[in-house]
Amino acid sequence: MRSPTRLLAVVTALAVLLTGCSSIPRSGSVQAGQDAVTGENPPPVFLPFRPQAGASMEEVLTGFIAAGTSPDNNYEIAREFLTTDFADSWKSDTGVTVDDLSGRSITPVDDHTMQFSVRPVAEVNAIGEYHEEALSASVPLRYAFAQVDGEWRISAAPNGTVLDQTTFKDVFSAQSLYFYDPDFLFLVPDVRWFPRGASTPTKIVNGVLGGPSEWLVGAVSSAFPEGTALTADAVTVVARDAKVDLNSEALNADRITLQRMKRQLEQSLPSGLTVTITINRNSQDIGTLGANEPEVNPRVDARALVLRDGEFGFLAATGKTITALPGLSEGIAALQPTAVTLSPSQTAAAVLTNDGVYGIRVGDDARLLDPRRNLIAPAIDGSAYIWSVPADRPNELFVYNTQGAAVAVPTPWQDASTIAALKVSRDGTRVIALLNTAGETRLVVAAVLRENGAPVGLGDPVQLATDTGTPVDATWIDQSTVAYLSVQPDGEDRMVSHEIGGTSVPLESSMGIRSITGSNLLRDLRALNSEGALLVQRGVGWQERIDGVTLVATQQGIGG
Repeated sequence: MRSPTRLLAVVTALAVLLTGCSSIPRSGSVQAGQDAVTGENPPPVFLPFRPQAGASMEEVLTGFIAAGTSPDNNYEIAREFLTTDFADSWKSDTGVTVDDLSGRSITPVDDHTMQFSVRPVAEVNAIGEYHEEALSASVPLRYAFAQVDGEWRISAAPNGTVLDQTTFKDVFSAQSLYFYDPDFLFLVPDVRWFPRGASTPTKIVNGVLGGPSEWLVGAVSSAFPEGTALTADAVTVVARDAKVDLNSEALNADRITLQRMKRQLEQSLPSGLTVTITINRNSQDIGTLGANEPEVNPRVDARALVLRDGEFGFLAATGKTITALPGLSEGIAALQPTAVTLSPSQTAAAVLTNDGVYGIRVGDDARLLDPRRNLIAPAIDGSAYIWSVPADRPNELFVYNTQGAAVAVPTPWQDASTIAALKVSRDGTRVIALLNTAGETRLVVAAVLRENGAPVGLGDPVQLATDTGTPVDATWIDQSTVAYLSVQPDGEDRMVSHEIGGTSVPLESSMGIRSITGSNLLRDLRALNSEGALLVQRGVGWQERIDGVTLVATQQGIGG
């Protein structure tokens, strides 16, 4: 049932075009919006004006852009501003231009053409991928007009919609579509943005069936047999159960594949929904994965893993007690490390020292793997491959197996001059790299390509952020979120979190930070300053947790 709160949650918007303000429609009926898919408070529902009699070309253009806030019925209101022929051909779902309102202007070009200029801050493409833009100049968009029964209507326009960044987050929502790592041990998120509303489950399921984003191809896979599609382009939700009817291609799936398909959809759809899969409307006895259940968003030990006063181990949540890792801590401390990354099993580690990068495993002596100079902090993945690269030679990346054999991994950032950080995701399918290219800091993410579990290459990088400062460090927060640290030309530290496939958020920083280390939540991000103080976030700033810390190690998972 709709609650009174939901019935009152209908928010109208019209004049978001040039001012970003909202106003109340004075014509047309007011309708309650769809129930939210999840149990959370519903977002605003925008009810823009329909075309008004005698409206000028500029007023029609203004109304059309404002109608982009209402995706209901395939942007039914927006199409009323178009000529009949163009309304049939205009493609609303090719993408969204997201702007900050500052560069908006409307100017006439001729008697039948108007130009609407915007300054984009992001673009969303046809499959819902979100990419931030770093453009400073306005982008001109042209709209042609024609008279229809004495009223101006738009006869030609760019496909897609335009939304300011605040309104965009009310109209669209980020959804993590999930795909499997090559060994089906993990579900890996692929963040997309879809219009809110009753059609969201359908868009999510079609997104999953369409496969991962191009940059992830080769690193992740789908359980769905090739060619699998909905029999009708609709997913109905009845009593919080999503009914998904698939075509005959799904008959190629065996029982465990069907179970993986169902789990993939369950994780991708909004929390609280169950999934019923049918094939050509025939029910399926699927069951659950049980012991084969994949891990989602692997967690690490919430305690900081530190080297302090010659002791290496987990720092007690309160106090200064350090709990050693059996079979590892003593050997790691003896190497006098400057950086450590602990494997997901917590039985192996990659260790940076003044002599180079070592690998150390429980029961074995430390082995010098990479004696090159000027190495950055090494990474280690779930298969115990150790990743190492020199800061001043960012394209000389090597991985080392458990026997110490080295394999060169080609890198996709040939134009980079230095690298400050290289971190492997906890599921082993992606890496982030913090680079300096032509004097500019760049944070990129790339897929890890493997053969028989061994890393053999990286996919095309996706740029997450650019910065004018000097790159310092980067870290994974969770499976979808990363953070990076840079020093600005004026000496100030800058720290930014970034959702892969989503938006970036500046974080409160502190002077003299030399490394950052993720935990399980953004608020649990840790920083180490140049004086050896471990800093934790408190309120809007940073607070010293303990002093005398030599390093804070990166964890890749919880041992098991």
